[in-house]
Amino acid sequence: MQRVEVITGKERRRRWSEAEKARLVAETLEPGAIVAHVAHRHGVAESCLYTWRRQLVGGMVDPQPDDDAALLIPVALETAPACETEPSFPPSAPAPRALVRFADGTRLEIGADYPTPALTALITALTGRR
Repeated sequence: MQRVEVITGKERRRRWSEAEKARLVAETLEPGAIVAHVAHRHGVAESCLYTWRRQLVGGMVDPQPDDDAALLIPVALETAPACETEPSFPPSAPAPRALVRFADGTRLEIGADYPTPALTALITALTGRR
């Protein structure tokens, strides 16, 4: 026997609860599910299912059903233990404080320990500014 739903009143559209929307969207996301088949089986337009999926992803639809069918699972996050040994690879060299590339392709790297007044004088000399 086939189920028939009679809609009465001024509005001819069916109202879907948030729980129903979430349940139908979840059904479309199951492996091997075909949206057209799910839509036909439940008497809803495919476009509605796609819209509800977008809304669910965007947070516009409450993913938790309104009934008691939803289960909450406790989650505990643990921090990773601190490493007690030194890393086996040597630390990388400190990044240069300044890198100057000349038109002929020559590179001049100035280390982070280079004194600021000397760096200022070098930049002034290279750029010709005073």
